Amino acid sequence: MSSTSSRQKTDLIKKVIRSTKVVAKRKPSLRQEKFIRQFFANVPVQDLLDKEILSLASTANSVWNFSQKRKSGEIKIRVFNPAKSTHGWDSDRTFIEIVTGDRPFLVDSVTANLAQLGLTVHLVVHPIYRMMRSKDGSLKDILSHDSSDKSVTGEAVMSFEISQLSPAARLKELQNEIAAVLSDVRASVEDWQYMRSQVLDLINELKLRMTSKNAGELTEAQDFLQWAHDNNFTFLGYREYDFKGTGSKAKVGVNPKSGMGVLRDPKRIVLKELRHMEVMPREVRAFIRRSDPVVISKADVRSTVHRTVMMDTIAVKKFNKAGKVVGERLIIGLFTSVAYSSSPKSIPFLRRKIDTVIARAGFAPASHDGKALAHILETYPRDELFQIQGDDLLDISMGILHLQERQRVALFTRWDNFGRFISCLVFIPRDRFTTSLRLKIQDLLAESFSGKVSFFNTEFGDAPLARLHIVVGTPGGLNKRVSIAKIEADLAEIAQSWSDQLDGELVAVHGEDAGSQLSSAYGKAFPANYQENFNAAVAIEDISRLEQVVEGDDLNLHFYQPDNTTGSEVRFKVFHPDVPLPLSDVIPMLEDMGLKVIDEVPHIVRPGHEDHDVIMIHDFGLVTRDGSSVDVDTARVNFHEVFSRVWHGEMESDGFNSLVLGAGLNWREIVILRTYAKYLKQAKAPFSQEYMEQALCNNTGITANLVQLFEAHFDPAAQAGHNRRVIRLQQKILGALDKVASADEDRILRRFLNAIDSTLRTNFYQNTETGEPKSYLAVKLDSEKIEELPLPRPLREIFVYSPRFEAVHLRGGMVARGGLRWSDRPEDFRTEILGLMKAQMVKNTVIIPVGSKGGFVVKRPPAEGGREAFIEEGIACYKMFMGGLLDITDNYKGAKVVAPRDVVRRDADDPYLVVAADKGTATFSDIANGVSIDYGFWLGDAYASGGSIGYDHKKMGITARGAWESVKRHFREIGKDIQNEMFSVIGVGDMSGDVFGNGMLLSKQTQLLAAFNHLHIFIDPEPNPAKSHAERQRLFNLARSSWTDYNKALISKGGGIFERSAKSITLSSQIRERFGFGKTQVTPNELIKMLLTAEVELLWFGGIGSYIKASSESHGDAGDRANDAVRINAKELRCQVVGEGANLGATQLGRIEYALNGGSLNTDSVDNSAGVDCSDHEVNIKILLDSVVSKGKLSGTQRNKLLEKMTDEVGLLVLRDNYLQSQAISLIESQDVELLDLQARFIREMERAGRLDRVVEFLPDEETLQDREKENIGLTRPEISIVLPYSKLWLYDVILASDLPDAQELQQDLIDYFPTNLRKIYRKEILQHRLNREIIATIVTNSLINRVGGTFVASLNEKSGASPVEIAKAFITTRDAFGLEEVWAGIEALDNKVSADTQIVMLKDVNQLIERATLWFLRNTPQPIDIGDNIKEFAASINTLTGKIESILPDDVTDRVNFRANRYTLEGVPKELAKRVAYLLLLVSALDIVRTAASCKMKLENVATLYFEVGESLGLGWLRYSAEKLPADNHWQKLASAAVIEELYAHQRGITTNVVNAANGASNPLADWQKTNAGAMDQSTQMMKELESAEQVDLSMLAVASRHLGTLASG
Repeated sequence: MSSTSSRQKTDLIKKVIRSTKVVAKRKPSLRQEKFIRQFFANVPVQDLLDKEILSLASTANSVWNFSQKRKSGEIKIRVFNPAKSTHGWDSDRTFIEIVTGDRPFLVDSVTANLAQLGLTVHLVVHPIYRMMRSKDGSLKDILSHDSSDKSVTGEAVMSFEISQLSPAARLKELQNEIAAVLSDVRASVEDWQYMRSQVLDLINELKLRMTSKNAGELTEAQDFLQWAHDNNFTFLGYREYDFKGTGSKAKVGVNPKSGMGVLRDPKRIVLKELRHMEVMPREVRAFIRRSDPVVISKADVRSTVHRTVMMDTIAVKKFNKAGKVVGERLIIGLFTSVAYSSSPKSIPFLRRKIDTVIARAGFAPASHDGKALAHILETYPRDELFQIQGDDLLDISMGILHLQERQRVALFTRWDNFGRFISCLVFIPRDRFTTSLRLKIQDLLAESFSGKVSFFNTEFGDAPLARLHIVVGTPGGLNKRVSIAKIEADLAEIAQSWSDQLDGELVAVHGEDAGSQLSSAYGKAFPANYQENFNAAVAIEDISRLEQVVEGDDLNLHFYQPDNTTGSEVRFKVFHPDVPLPLSDVIPMLEDMGLKVIDEVPHIVRPGHEDHDVIMIHDFGLVTRDGSSVDVDTARVNFHEVFSRVWHGEMESDGFNSLVLGAGLNWREIVILRTYAKYLKQAKAPFSQEYMEQALCNNTGITANLVQLFEAHFDPAAQAGHNRRVIRLQQKILGALDKVASADEDRILRRFLNAIDSTLRTNFYQNTETGEPKSYLAVKLDSEKIEELPLPRPLREIFVYSPRFEAVHLRGGMVARGGLRWSDRPEDFRTEILGLMKAQMVKNTVIIPVGSKGGFVVKRPPAEGGREAFIEEGIACYKMFMGGLLDITDNYKGAKVVAPRDVVRRDADDPYLVVAADKGTATFSDIANGVSIDYGFWLGDAYASGGSIGYDHKKMGITARGAWESVKRHFREIGKDIQNEMFSVIGVGDMSGDVFGNGMLLSKQTQLLAAFNHLHIFIDPEPNPAKSHAERQRLFNLARSSWTDYNKALISKGGGIFERSAKSITLSSQIRERFGFGKTQVTPNELIKMLLTAEVELLWFGGIGSYIKASSESHGDAGDRANDAVRINAKELRCQVVGEGANLGATQLGRIEYALNGGSLNTDSVDNSAGVDCSDHEVNIKILLDSVVSKGKLSGTQRNKLLEKMTDEVGLLVLRDNYLQSQAISLIESQDVELLDLQARFIREMERAGRLDRVVEFLPDEETLQDREKENIGLTRPEISIVLPYSKLWLYDVILASDLPDAQELQQDLIDYFPTNLRKIYRKEILQHRLNREIIATIVTNSLINRVGGTFVASLNEKSGASPVEIAKAFITTRDAFGLEEVWAGIEALDNKVSADTQIVMLKDVNQLIERATLWFLRNTPQPIDIGDNIKEFAASINTLTGKIESILPDDVTDRVNFRANRYTLEGVPKELAKRVAYLLLLVSALDIVRTAASCKMKLENVATLYFEVGESLGLGWLRYSAEKLPADNHWQKLASAAVIEELYAHQRGITTNVVNAANGASNPLADWQKTNAGAMDQSTQMMKELESAEQVDLSMLAVASRHLGTLASG
């Protein structure tokens, strides 16, 4: 031991002694310290360093206590698991403690026994002590080893630490086994000298038997025994046997007093055959009776002493006087190492055998064969050499010698003399020898001899043949009829070189030439582990797969089930070129397919191919996850396909793939279910994907039926008997669902059933040009039928699934349009798109199509290649999305609708599909149009607006200009003309952006004080409008720009451009003064919040982000996490106007809160609708022009030039819509609480019809509406901006479903929709436009609601009972008959010339006429109303009256009307327009006048004069005015007032008719009529005086008056 190790051990033992105090709970005595030092003295220090000190102290203390008492000769053994409660210490190991007298073989015998039992020994401590004990065995002292006290004997103290055993019975069993071992050790040691003496006696006995005949044999026997006696044999036992009788009467007797060592017990058997000689085979009995004086063999049992091997036996025969064998002396033990290492020629008995064999062989000692034979015998297995008979040795050694001449597989056998085993020597070419081959040889020999291998040994020398010695135990006895030659042939076959076998198989399968070529490539290609696991026949199959890889396949597969495996155990080979597969990729794939990976064996195959030097074979051992059996042959093709598709990215890896084994589905069928699961997840089904997977996997029968139902619905080749099959499957599924135990699984499966039944179309059965299925699956769904779908429900939706992307397209009607965005919300992109569709529905009310929206998410963005690769993948996914939509959309071929190929349609014709750019897809329109053209879609490049051939929104600035119309109106209504007066602005965005950039160039009076985007904050405290405008224009014109490109020299003092990434920003005094900021140092986010809440005139949203929310909302409600840090509450805003050029600048509740606090804004959907309006004009113009092109009247180039030429007028047409819609909102807002009841009733009606969800739209609930009414607050502009579009959507649907769009009188409206350049030239084509009805329905809807509001139709419906369509017809009749377009134009021309309030009042005056005239037409014309006839009847007469009205009226009436007209004139309204509007209220009577004149055949002007005189004389105008002013607390009171007004008009017409009829040519017909009805007139005069003198006129008073007047009218 080195000095370092010595010091380490000394220190360690000291620590153990100190720790013993803790363990023993007392200080150790000096004697115990001495014990501990000796205990560890000879233990390697490294063994101790690995242990904890307390553990060593506990071990030593335990042994110390165990050693305290031992009686003389006692073997003390304890086997236990330390427990604190019992032993005072704990351990996770089992301990064996032994105290016994010192003797040889103790430690190695116990250790060998523990190893034999398979127990791991962790620490052995076995010191020898000289212990002084008292008579009762108590320990008195421990003496040193050099003590001379002979009364003190050595004691062996042993401690073994082994792996923990349990239960207690096992501990007791082990203790008994160790006791037996130690008992054998003691017996063999105690009797050792006696056995040696007995051997000397046997030697002497042999001398006495020596004669001249047997001298040589007996001398050799004597020499051998002497050699054994001379420490070459470890004597363990001795026993004497007596043989009596012969044949079947032979008996063996044991001399009970002869036993020594381990054979002391006469019942102990080491050679079973010697106990039953009577049943012993004849040849065995003959062997025992042979005259050989000494026989060497093996015992039947293993030694328990020294080494656990089969004991050697030396049998010395006992002869009677006649020379017959009458018994034997059996010596058992173990040959020492000398017996195995010494030359056999130096060992008696063996040397004689060798010499005899050499002599009999007849070779000269110096000859080659002589030397070779000598070497064979010298190296012959030593145990065999001891046991083998001379004849057998000669035969075998000569056979071995002949192998040098012909090297081959050879087998040599020797039968055990006692019939217990057969010893086999197998020679194999060493280059073929492997462990696998050895095991195969052992199995073959064991099977051939019906035994079990009990021993083997392998010998490799310099010779080309390896020698394998195998002993096969034959408990059933020897069967010598076994053909050794056949076994040898079988051995030769299995030992044949694997390459040789492969070569033979290849030639047999492929023929000589091809087989030889393949053999050349693959003969040495397979690694050893492959050859050990697979035979050549398997390799042949694998080579065919490897060849496919060589030829270009990057993957080849083999799903198989080895023989002798259970049904749930399978294996799977994956062939892959060049490099190993990442197991981290493969294992999850296999687990997703319902399997557990038990093992993986990689095989590196090197075929030496120039392209593929290496091909990997991964052989996976698998079991099914649920333990179910697998029919590999049935599942193989589908399994291969699923794995391959997943590996190549054509299919996702998830739990649905387990259906390939669980339900027997193929990969395409799995994709069907995965598609619906992905859709249901997006549709907010309350289950995770994993839960849905589990439900399908747990109910595979239903799952398979769901797939069959899908196929029954949509397989074009299976439509015969389709309905019956569908019904049968539905019933089958529903019946099975009733038996599903889990409520959740039942719900999940029903959702799948519902989704499949709600599907209208799919592209599942469409293939690519190469015949492959498409890489994506599109399903068109009837959203109304999908259960539990989040509101609002679209009319239709298309969901497109692919491993690379997922997409959805939602639309609110059959003719719909909207953008497709690249979403970044993979978890809930449908929710995002649904919200946008809802906004688009509102936005699209100004255009022909209703709202739609689509979006897609890229699921596998490339890890490399940067942004370019990312965009490339996005475009690829976008194009597939387009393909998915067009795959299942009808097309036009001429005028005929054509269904898409291989698509079963469960809905009506549906050819209209238009898309547009959106977030992330701003530059994709040409791509979409390219797909459209490739598909031959009828819309061509009108499919996606905004492409290179179309209207560039940014260049036109159309979105910003549209929003600017709202901004200008807001300011106009607060008295400011922002085109001519300076105004301050804070904006969100930068000049490179379309909406922000264009918006900030629309007025040269703009003072942009501050703006920010995601990178910078721009502040200019005192901007010069002209210079800053020019600089903004410069930035806008750059290809790309940011705020850092702004010329800082043009920024006013104190301003600057600040990085949003800065830690802090120092605010100049100019900034603080300009905005009223108190802080000097702020963070960028703080500064943005301060700017958003700054006092400014306009807050302009032109960039992405939601920055305003309601106080009641959380930041999460805004749905824009990126801006949570800068978002403010709406009530903090101090700006006068908010313009939402960009989407979602504020939440809807935020808008409402701001509006209630006095702010002016609409909604984003109203403000920025010009973009979609422009796109829709583009699409409809292209549809028109493409029809012209198709007729050859226009070339494509001419078409494109014409499109460009019309850009400015298209822009004006679009802006007109923005102007009118914002004006409509202002008109409604001006009526405030007056309309609240009607608005509330409309909201309720829409809710009942399922067309509106006020919660989703953030409209006031009933309680809030009541509060608003009490507080005299109507709907805010943002709320009106929602209700107004809903009224349009409702009316549009009603009109489109009617015959109104076919009315000839509306053709001019259709023509005027298009730019001037098209109206005359292509009038015919316009009238034949494919969307002519939709265009007209949209025009009528917008014309009506923009002018008279969203509640107009509902209100008149309640008053008249007429349908919405008839009301619309009456409105159009009124509009055109009264020439109101001219009036509206005159009022709108007064922008910024008169106050906006004046304009609103004038518009309201017009609307009073419209309401009463529309109601008149509904009451007084046949329905359905004929617009043309009515206009023809009334228009000219109304125009005549309009021109003469002032001269016709009584002077008092004229004065009153002119008074109103003069008020308009004082406001700046031109006199002519002022009078036109003022007299409109009277012109409503023109309808009665015209009808009366016609019926009475009297001149129009005369009837008009009488009509107005009647009204004036009877005070009808005053009565109607009084009715209008009546307070109305509820809806019914309003209806009652309106009814009175309507009655009074009717009375005026009736009385006028009576006057005319009674005139008879009188010069003053009214005076004559009054005289005739003097009594009634007096009553009327008195009644009017009373009414006029009353403090307050109520409804009952007016009702009485009306009844009285009705009497006059009927008289």
